[in-house]
Amino acid sequence: MPSVKPFLVISCCAFGLAACNANTASGDRPDPPATDFPAPATETAPAIGTFTFDDIDIAGCGLSLWAPGSDPRADGVYLFSGMQPPSGSAEIPMRMKVNGTLVQFQRTGGEGEEYYGQFDRQTFTSLGGDLTAEVNSEVTSRPENAEVLGVNGTITVIGPDGQTTSVEAIGDAGC
Repeated sequence: MPSVKPFLVISCCAFGLAACNANTASGDRPDPPATDFPAPATETAPAIGTFTFDDIDIAGCGLSLWAPGSDPRADGVYLFSGMQPPSGSAEIPMRMKVNGTLVQFQRTGGEGEEYYGQFDRQTFTSLGGDLTAEVNSEVTSRPENAEVLGVNGTITVIGPDGQTTSVEAIGDAGC
């Protein structure tokens, strides 16, 4: 039976290859190492809120900005920037509510026309240094002998990781 031997050898080889492939397909081969990718950061832009003058420690002459169409006495203001520094301070104070918390700011820059201690373009930095507020405004009304000027503006708050939030605002400046 010499003719059966080659057939038997070929059959065993074919069976062995099939078994080898089956073992590989069934998971006998180790899986490649898993790669852990960091979860994407969930940084959110700062949320600008409103507050009333009863909520803050400064008042008097200065700039107040609030949402167009709202009543600042009932709905609150976005921002109040004093006209003069409080006693013992060299910096103009400003208050805003950011992420639900009242935040103290100091003016770090001002450019353009000056009115009632304010400027057309102002930059404020929070006392903690993690927030920046840029306030761009323009006087919209100048009544004769007025103690208060009408103002339109944009407030942009920049968070610690560079996220920004901007709101349009109206308001007044004066005493």
